[in-house]
Amino acid sequence: MALSLTLLIISWSTIMFPSQTTRPIRHKVLPYAKVLLSTIKAQDQLSTEDLSYIARHVGTPRFEYSQRRIKTRYLTTDDERPSLTYLDQPLLPDFQLLIKDNLSYISLPKLPTLTLSVPRSPQVDTSILSFGISTKLVRLKYALPQLNHWLPNSNAQLHVSIPPEPSPSSSHNFQEIESAYRTAAINLTLHISDLPFAKSYFKLIKTLYEARTPNTKWLVLIDDDTFVPSLPYLIRHLSTHYDAEKEVLVAALSDSLAQIRELGMLPFGGGGIFISVPLAASLVRPEVWDACLSIPNDQGDQVVNECLNAHSIVRPSFDYGLQQMDIRGDASGYFESGRRMLTVHHWRTWYDVNVPLASNVSTACGFECVFQRWAFNGDFVLSNGFSVVEYTKGIKEGRIDLEKVEKTWDGEAGNFVHHIGPLREPMAKEDKRDARLVEASVLEGVGVRQVYIERVKSGEDGERKEGDVERVVELLWLF
Repeated sequence: MALSLTLLIISWSTIMFPSQTTRPIRHKVLPYAKVLLSTIKAQDQLSTEDLSYIARHVGTPRFEYSQRRIKTRYLTTDDERPSLTYLDQPLLPDFQLLIKDNLSYISLPKLPTLTLSVPRSPQVDTSILSFGISTKLVRLKYALPQLNHWLPNSNAQLHVSIPPEPSPSSSHNFQEIESAYRTAAINLTLHISDLPFAKSYFKLIKTLYEARTPNTKWLVLIDDDTFVPSLPYLIRHLSTHYDAEKEVLVAALSDSLAQIRELGMLPFGGGGIFISVPLAASLVRPEVWDACLSIPNDQGDQVVNECLNAHSIVRPSFDYGLQQMDIRGDASGYFESGRRMLTVHHWRTWYDVNVPLASNVSTACGFECVFQRWAFNGDFVLSNGFSVVEYTKGIKEGRIDLEKVEKTWDGEAGNFVHHIGPLREPMAKEDKRDARLVEASVLEGVGVRQVYIERVKSGEDGERKEGDVERVVELLWLF
């Protein structure tokens, strides 16, 4: 009788007060303790955490969740960063099924802190670069977050040409922008130009040349959405591969043959145009300069190209590390390739990737870890700052050639293989579970918290359906 009464009380309490903890998604529903303990290995630990901060990112009532702590080990060699590093260990403990509305007291299995090796940024002289941008004042305001990743506290100059502002409040806006850049420790000089955009862009060559210091070696034309993952690595690359004491122009070529067919083999400004000081000295000679400034073209980089063709024997050296990124649609193939990108362009217009958010992890692991790629047991691949991918059919035994770039964006592969090849076909949705970065918060005294989410919308028209379960991966990069 006593035993029956005890069982009745247990059954009633289970119904009225269900467990608020977790269960691993790959097991059938069992009593909580048995399920959780069945997933814990000898090296696992248990911790109880408040995960309420995750809820704002999740779109389904239930979701899969796993987390890992990471510390950085800096390499002491100058070896190039490989496009992919294989590690014989898992990235994550087993995923747990959580309820979005109840995340305040969650018990989780944990693996020991993961150590990942990252190249140390080279020691370089940043004063050898002087950058020029032609844009509008309002766009310069929106450019600050991405420039704030790679340009602060350097000795590089930044000169920006803007048109006159007709608004009475323009003087205040001007001072506000200057103050914001000064606070960010960016060496900004604003120039007002009433020339058409293309000529204002071209005139930056003379502006940068006249503002050069004895240390200046390269005058660099970029767009306001040109992003540099690692300024130290870019400088080392230039110093290793090119002689700035000669007349040289290094630039990006378009990724798209369609663009090249339309515009020609010209230096595309979004990926960066690097002009050596000796070449600039040749171009600013009065007879050359006046002729080039009168070229009837409405694109700044085309004016640079036509000036070069008409008045110099120098031709562009196209560097395939500079990315013009004339692509539309899903750009994940680029960012999951693990390849070094000296520059990134068009990330907020032609396609949508939040590169300032992606770069926040550099606070914990340095410039060189941004978009670095690792593969783990369990067929998971981390493209740092962009995605955590599970390849459901496996990545070993030649199933997927991860040295090839997945062509995820729009257009025929033949239009892009000259620049970013070799390419492979885009993967079927069921073969690739792709969690994308949605948060990268700097936690003072702790590290950088990255949150990656796989969105699940299984409806025929891409809408979310009842029963959809999103996946959340949290990585904490420790200081």
